[in-house]
Amino acid sequence: MPEQSEGGSFLAPVRRLGGIVLNLFYPPHCALCGCRIEAEARGERMVFCEPCLAGILPPPEHRCPVCSHPMAGLMLCPNCDGRRWHLETIVPACRYEGGVRGMIQRFKYGRDIALARPLGTLLARALKDPRIAGRTFDGVVPVPLHPKRERERGFNQADLLARLLARSTGVPTRDLLKRTRPTLQQAGFDRPHRMENLRGAFVLRHPMPPDSTLLLVDDVSTTGATLNACAAVLKEAGAAEIAAVVVARG
Repeated sequence: MPEQSEGGSFLAPVRRLGGIVLNLFYPPHCALCGCRIEAEARGERMVFCEPCLAGILPPPEHRCPVCSHPMAGLMLCPNCDGRRWHLETIVPACRYEGGVRGMIQRFKYGRDIALARPLGTLLARALKDPRIAGRTFDGVVPVPLHPKRERERGFNQADLLARLLARSTGVPTRDLLKRTRPTLQQAGFDRPHRMENLRGAFVLRHPMPPDSTLLLVDDVSTTGATLNACAAVLKEAGAAEIAAVVVARG
């Protein structure tokens, strides 16, 4: 259909020009400190200034291959001991420290939805991890909030991050899970209490193709209890392989 092709070739330079003009009058600013960023910056450097970017720490080099718990000096992962995992791995993009911690808290509890994009930019780092790099997924699945909590907050942070990741990778989002009851905040609970808090909290919302390979998405993981509870439901429904990515590991 030549009309569409010509329209596409015409609109592309117009969009590029629009982006140049937008950056000229409204230059990007660092999502952490608010300082102005040069218009020609690309990638993460279009979202964070150099000093702030340097302060975003990657996950520890020595970490558990499944849950990403720090493993320096350890032979066995204390977080995995005695657990049955329903997913292959949980991959964080960075550590839950400093500016990243503050951003995530402002995003979730301060309802600063504008932070979804910079956090989504960080989340994309996780896709370069050797554990999942180059993998093909059939769907990106956000961890659901209970409807009551989502109404209170106004959005589901995992859903926003999943949609940004899906847009950048071309993998569709799959709204497969539903939270059936409100659970207490996981922060502050030890591992057994986190697992008990989540027992029976998730169910399948929609049928899915058998043998699907899925990528779960959330903002933060500590013990991995929430992601593992979601993976258990997906595995029981017929998923073949499940991995998870998060912005940060607490």
